[in-house]
Amino acid sequence: MGVVDGFYEGCEIFVTGGSGVVGKALIEKLLRSCNVKRIYVLLRTKKQLSAEQRLDKLRQANIFQVLRLQKPQEVDKLVAIPGDVSLPQLGISSEHRQLLSNVSIVFHCAATVRFDEPLRIALRLNVGGTLEALKFAEQLQQLRIFVHVSTFFSNPYLERVEPRYYSSPMDWRLCLRLLDEIKDDDVLDALTSKLTVGFPNTYTFTKNLAESLINDYHTRLPVIVYRPSILLFAVRDPLPGYAPSLMGAMGLFSLVGAGVLKTVYIRKDVHLDITPQDMGIKALCYYAYAGCEAYRNGAPKDLIVYQSSSRTHIPHTFLHMAENMDVIDLWHKGAFLMNLLAPGCHYTDNRLVYKFLVFTKQIIPALLVDMLLRLFGRPPALMPIARKSYQTLEVMKPFMFNNYDSPGCTDIDTVLDINRNTEFCLYDEYRYAHSEERLITACKNMILSIRHDLLGESPQTLPRAQIILRIKEHINIAVRLYLLYKLCCWLWYSYLV
Repeated sequence: MGVVDGFYEGCEIFVTGGSGVVGKALIEKLLRSCNVKRIYVLLRTKKQLSAEQRLDKLRQANIFQVLRLQKPQEVDKLVAIPGDVSLPQLGISSEHRQLLSNVSIVFHCAATVRFDEPLRIALRLNVGGTLEALKFAEQLQQLRIFVHVSTFFSNPYLERVEPRYYSSPMDWRLCLRLLDEIKDDDVLDALTSKLTVGFPNTYTFTKNLAESLINDYHTRLPVIVYRPSILLFAVRDPLPGYAPSLMGAMGLFSLVGAGVLKTVYIRKDVHLDITPQDMGIKALCYYAYAGCEAYRNGAPKDLIVYQSSSRTHIPHTFLHMAENMDVIDLWHKGAFLMNLLAPGCHYTDNRLVYKFLVFTKQIIPALLVDMLLRLFGRPPALMPIARKSYQTLEVMKPFMFNNYDSPGCTDIDTVLDINRNTEFCLYDEYRYAHSEERLITACKNMILSIRHDLLGESPQTLPRAQIILRIKEHINIAVRLYLLYKLCCWLWYSYLV
C-alpha cells in the first residue's frame, strides 16, 4: 500500500460539488484506487430530481465506466446528502449532520465556473458557499484536512503565480455584506466593474475572495488551497483521452469537430496553462495528504497553497496543439456523426480577420441552416450555438492573450517519488509530457472520447462517419469551385468584355 492510498484507508469523506467535473473525477479515483469507507456527496434538488435521484444519475456517469467493470460494489459507498452550498449550514438537516459526524476529510469543490456569472450569484456560491463549508467543517470532531479547490487564475493580475497566498484587494466580509444590503441586482451589477478591477470576470474575482476567506481560517482549521489550471482531458486515467464534459475547452473542441466553430481569436505564442484531468486529480489526492502532514505539529504560519501548472513540463503552445490536430487530420480519424461542415479551425490574432471569419464561416452558415430548419417546421438550432461559442470565447479572451509564468506543479519531485509504482503514479505523464508523439496520441484519444463519452456515438459508427465526412468535404470543395467560377464570370463580363 502506498502513502496516499494508506492515508484514505477506511476514511469517511465529504465532497461538495461532487456532480461537477473535478468532483466526479475525484470521487472516481478515490473509489477505484483507495479503500475508503464512505463518500458523502452534497447534492441539491435540481430539475425536479431529489438528492437521491441525482446520486443514482451520478452513479451512471460515463466517468465511472471503468469502476463499474472493475469494482462495481464501490459505487454503493456513495451517500447523498441533501443540501445547497448557498444555504446556511449548507442546508444540511440535523439528521444528516449526525450521519456526517465521522467525516475526517472534506473536499470543497462546489463553485460556479461560469466566467460571466452575475456578481450576486458568483459571490453567494463561490464565497458564501465556502464560508458555509468552513462553518460545517468546524463541527467535525474528526477533521484531518479541509481542501479548497480554487483556480490557478485566482490572481490574474500577476505575471508569475507562485504557490502561496496573495492578499485580496477586497475584504470578503464586505462583499458578502453587499448581498444583504443591496437588494437591487441592477445596482449590484453596476458595481461589478468597479469591484472587479484587475479581474477579467466575476469567476476569478470571487475565487480570489474565497482564498482570502480560507486564509482567515487557516489557524482555526487544517485547511489547504489547491489551484489547478485549465482542466482538460485525461492522459491515461480512467481511460486514455477521457473527455470529462462539454463545458469549457472540451465544448469548444467538440464544436470544432462538428464543423460549427471555424475560427478562434488567440495570440499565436500563448501557452494556455492546462491540467490534464487525471494528473490534476492524482496531485490533489496527494496534496490532501501532504497538507494533513503539515498540520501534524500545529497550524503553519502561512496558508498552504498547492498548484497544478503545465508551464514547466509542457512546451507546446495551444496553437501548436490545435494546428497539429488539423494537419495530421485527427478530426477525420475521429469523425463525428454529428457534424455540420468539415471540421477545422482558423486561428488568428487579428481582430478584423477574426470578425470577418466569424461572420462568413459561422454566422452565415448558421443562418442558412436555421432557415432550412424553419422551412421543415423545426425550431432554429445552430444560431444559438454559434452565439454561445462566440460569447464563450469573448469571456475567455484575457486567457487567450496572456502568458502566465509559474514554477510548475508544487513539490513535483516529491509527488513523483512518493507515488512511484502506486495507483497515483505520475512518472510517465511528466517524463513524456514534452513528446510530440505523446501530444498527438493524447489529442486523438480525446477526439475519440468526445464522440463516445460526450456525444454518445458508438465506435462502430466511426467508418460511416468518416465516409459521410469525406462526402461533405467533396461537396464543400465543389461549392467553393462553383462560387469561384461565378465570381470569375461576373468579373469577366463586367470588366473585361
